[in-house]
Amino acid sequence: MYEEDIEHALRARKYNAIRADERELINAITYDTDGIIKRHPCFGYSEEFIGELQEHDINVCEPDEENDDGWTFTLPSMYREE
Repeated sequence: MYEEDIEHALRARKYNAIRADERELINAITYDTDGIIKRHPCFGYSEEFIGELQEHDINVCEPDEENDDGWTFTLPSMYREE
């Protein structure tokens, strides 16, 4: 009776968690001065979001479960010549 409602709620929960992680990363990018941002491996990002980061020359290294490494985002230089 409630199966569809529960499944929908769980999908929505996961979607909202991913969007929150993405908003947090965008905020971190905005204020970063080091050029490298690291995040815990439990954070989640959509494929579309990762693709957009890469299109903007942000190098994305996904978590390595064997070494317990998290996400690493390497930003382009703030001072590159255009």
